Amino acid sequence: MREAIEPTLRKALALGTAAMLVATLSALAVVRADNRNGGTDLAAGGQSGSFSSEASGGPTDVAGVQYEAGTDGAVGGATGGGDGATSGGPTGGGATGGRATAAGPGGQRIVPSSGTDCPDYNPNEGVFCDKFLVGGTTVLSGPLAIYGDQGLKGGLAYIAWFNSVLAPREQIRQIKLIWYNDDLDPNKTLQFVQRLREVDKVLYLGGITSPEATSKYLEESKFPLIGDIGLSPKSYVNPYIFATAPSEQLRNPLRVKIAKQRFGVKSFAVIQDVLPSVDTKPFQDAWKQGASDYGVEMVDYVEISSTASDCSGQFSRVIQKKPEYLVLPTASGVLLACLREAKKFSVQPGGANSSWLKGWTGGSNLQVEVDNCKPLCEGMLSIGTIFADPRVSQTEQMRIYRENMARYAPNVDITGFIAINYYHVGWVTYNLIKSAGITWNLSRTNLVRAAENFGPFETGFGNVVRWGKSLPREPWNCGYPVVVKGDKWVFESEKTCL
Repeated sequence: MREAIEPTLRKALALGTAAMLVATLSALAVVRADNRNGGTDLAAGGQSGSFSSEASGGPTDVAGVQYEAGTDGAVGGATGGGDGATSGGPTGGGATGGRATAAGPGGQRIVPSSGTDCPDYNPNEGVFCDKFLVGGTTVLSGPLAIYGDQGLKGGLAYIAWFNSVLAPREQIRQIKLIWYNDDLDPNKTLQFVQRLREVDKVLYLGGITSPEATSKYLEESKFPLIGDIGLSPKSYVNPYIFATAPSEQLRNPLRVKIAKQRFGVKSFAVIQDVLPSVDTKPFQDAWKQGASDYGVEMVDYVEISSTASDCSGQFSRVIQKKPEYLVLPTASGVLLACLREAKKFSVQPGGANSSWLKGWTGGSNLQVEVDNCKPLCEGMLSIGTIFADPRVSQTEQMRIYRENMARYAPNVDITGFIAINYYHVGWVTYNLIKSAGITWNLSRTNLVRAAENFGPFETGFGNVVRWGKSLPREPWNCGYPVVVKGDKWVFESEKTCL
């Protein structure tokens, strides 16, 4: 199993990441990064850039800047520059704001290409009359690069549509992204977040790889992060972080509830994958709470790095307790490492050597996981998702999502919740700004105030977002089960809620 899975996965991830970068950067019109337009230089060993996207993908001239198709790019990173983008990451996002102040033919209002003739002009907070600045960090190297790349491409696909369709139609400002590749290093994340606020002077963060490492700085500097997928327990207790997915404190008990309902299990064990620097005590407490709430015993809990390639010690330990349900890691690489061990020990639900195991869960809905684990993983539940199945959902926003991903990010797996999240965050933030009436009155303070009073908002992607002032801040308490059936992940249409 190791020989079959490991080379195939490495090849798939490498080729997939390269293809996504080439296809997306070919489809997007990108201007060279330079200080003239607020682009950032490489710093602290990380890659940076600011992007602009065109519907045509060809050269154009916007706000007096000459754009050209194509830019420097390579597997593991890219650079570029230009007006209008969205933050990416494993996290990312985007929005729109501002107001048109110049009059065109027939009295039509248009966004000024330069000048200071808008009431909220404030370059110290990244607000200009023709654009505003959004910042973020991502990871484009190592085992989790596939998630960073998908988040970035999902966000860019939204912004390509926004800047070429929605902004011109509504005569509102475009967005410019300034981002850094932090290599999943919490220290680099903090350094880049500080730079984004103090040097690049962006309006807000659309996503970063380590809310854990930056939480104190964000709170002290009142620097908002809008759209985090929930990469740290601190994402829910910081007044300046607004997450989109339920926290582990809700998600883990929800997974226990599903296991109890579907399989009637009386015990479970957890192999919890964790990101660098994250405090895992809230994870353990959440699993314990789920066990208590649903009358199920947690017989073992062991941790593993989300970037690990060897699960032998963790897997051999938990199966000694013979749990009726097994929670495997979420990240693709480490999940498949654990499944190699399952193959070695002949462990699977209902197997001849593991009759004690009734079911298991793991993975993040990426097709590469199924491609490399079937038929062993037949019937496995993933971590689940807050989004409806993008392949079949008929909402207007999901339809536009499919079209934009096909056009601007054709090699990205649209079922991954990272890609969906950092595409849909742009739509969410746009509606946050519009509903609060601050389209022409943008500032960090006003964004935070608007977010504190936002929702419930049905996004059109299957989830609901509701933020508030009270902490911990939980945006929603539901999710959709996702199950391996045959050669793909199948999203169930009925959500499960706490």
